[in-house]
Amino acid sequence: MQHTKAQQPGFARYLPLLLLAFAPAALAEDRILPEINYTGTLVTSNPNTVGKGALILTPNLIYLYANERYNRSGETRKLAHPYSQWQVLLPIAYGITPRLTGKLNLGATHTSENGKHTTAMRATDASVRLQYLLQAPSRDGTRAAISFFVQHNLLTAPYDSLRDHAFDGMGSGARRTTLSLLAQRTFWMPNDRPLRIRGQLSWSPRPPAVRLRDISVYNTPRGFRGRYHPGAQFNLSVGAEYSIDPRWVLAMDVSANRQGRAWLDGKVRRKDGRHWAMQRTDDYSSVFSVTPGIEYNFNSQYGLIVGAQVSFAGHNTRAFVSPRAAFNMAY
Repeated sequence: MQHTKAQQPGFARYLPLLLLAFAPAALAEDRILPEINYTGTLVTSNPNTVGKGALILTPNLIYLYANERYNRSGETRKLAHPYSQWQVLLPIAYGITPRLTGKLNLGATHTSENGKHTTAMRATDASVRLQYLLQAPSRDGTRAAISFFVQHNLLTAPYDSLRDHAFDGMGSGARRTTLSLLAQRTFWMPNDRPLRIRGQLSWSPRPPAVRLRDISVYNTPRGFRGRYHPGAQFNLSVGAEYSIDPRWVLAMDVSANRQGRAWLDGKVRRKDGRHWAMQRTDDYSSVFSVTPGIEYNFNSQYGLIVGAQVSFAGHNTRAFVSPRAAFNMAY
């Protein structure tokens, strides 16, 4: 079976603009800095690493609802059955050195569709991340913070051999590694309040093929034996935070995500010993979204952000609305 290589997205064309926006500022750090507290935007990662020995916990509660789907042409069509999902995420970050941070991401999900649902809140795949600070920011933030991280998916959740409970499959089975470049810079407004801008460009190459048995998260039937070949992933996001006062901050993310073409091949064995070939190609998908939010910072140690991620364009994927909240705790 031959597969043509999918054309890769042109997200890289935006890299020069990001580099220009986060270029070092020539302004001297002679201003008296007002009190500023941030929680961080809901989508774009923070390029600053955690201080040595410090611990950051950021539990997230996310609800996703979809009753439409973007087709290949980008038009929306009603889904036959609405799709909804509750998700709890717990990123745990620890400062290994002043420039190196380790992070463990844990999660659990409950999914519903067409009267079927997960039998209980089920753990998702975990992931581990190492992030290194390439350039530390200046005290007033006008010199950009720039960092790089490598993240690897851990196969901690079921994804095949699901018997009659396909919704209990919360894993991907993919040994996926993601590489990301992050940057952040502060711009001071005429009223001496800061506007903090951050960007993230991520790429995940095609992981090794996933071996599958029976019913799986990739919509395979009982008796299936074969492989799924996931596509590469590209993500670009830009986040902004405007500090109104020491406690209140307005936040916004704009993001673009693309999943490369993938394919499935294998055989389905019947009870009588016969089998038939099963092959499928999953076309690329993309989605564009905005995530407005508002932060309330109790102090420099605790902060809460509430918002909603809303898709506004896409191809071959669900259109969604996703309210979410995150509570940041620094120790």
